[in-house]
Amino acid sequence: MQQIKTVIADDEPLAISNLKAKLAPYPTIQIDACFDNGDEVLSYLQNAEVDLVFLDIQMPGLKGIEVLKQLNKSSAMAAPLIILVTAYDNYAFSAYEHFAFDYLLKPVSRQRLAQTLLDAKTALDKQQDMQVSPKHSKLTFKTGASTLLLDDIEILMIEAAGNYMCVYTLSENLIIRETIKELTQRLPNQFAQVHRSTIVNLHHVHKVQPHNNDYQLTLSNGQSVAASRRFKADWSEQLLPGRSSG
Repeated sequence: MQQIKTVIADDEPLAISNLKAKLAPYPTIQIDACFDNGDEVLSYLQNAEVDLVFLDIQMPGLKGIEVLKQLNKSSAMAAPLIILVTAYDNYAFSAYEHFAFDYLLKPVSRQRLAQTLLDAKTALDKQQDMQVSPKHSKLTFKTGASTLLLDDIEILMIEAAGNYMCVYTLSENLIIRETIKELTQRLPNQFAQVHRSTIVNLHHVHKVQPHNNDYQLTLSNGQSVAASRRFKADWSEQLLPGRSSG
């Protein structure tokens, strides 16, 4: 059973004790350290291998949002999943703007925590699958007279932009001259059309949430992408095995 290396940061000892008690029923959660200020937790996270962090927003030293900003200066793929925990809901926008994985309000309910841990496990499993993959393939794209060669894992998503397509990678955005129909016919299976104008690399999807009558996908860099129910059959079986209907 793969252990999830977890850190808790909160300046209230009672809050740490309560969260520990609620995490106790989950045998895969391994609490490696607890901190009561932002400077210490940032130093620890920059030097230790951590999977999951429950981070209070209001702490002595660096605030939770500042810790999040500092961590995001490194690769989003290498950073732990950060779950911000606070008594105030007005920080939600800042949390997601700076790529927090999730946002929990105190007192944290057991039901909400259970869903967050399930989402986190799914995201961490996908990270591990990408890391142990022995080989990635090169993909070619037409750009007029030139041809681009990109590693498949570097591509986050591809989106229609007028008469062109925009390829979003981990490091840059590129314009190509191909139609979405042509791309869906030739790209590997991990690339799926999720919207009439969007193709996503499913290896980079870390979270799936219902949104109105459709869905919202969160990518490994924190970006949110709309996913239409119309195209659910194209992506759901890979992301939600056994739950592709409906």
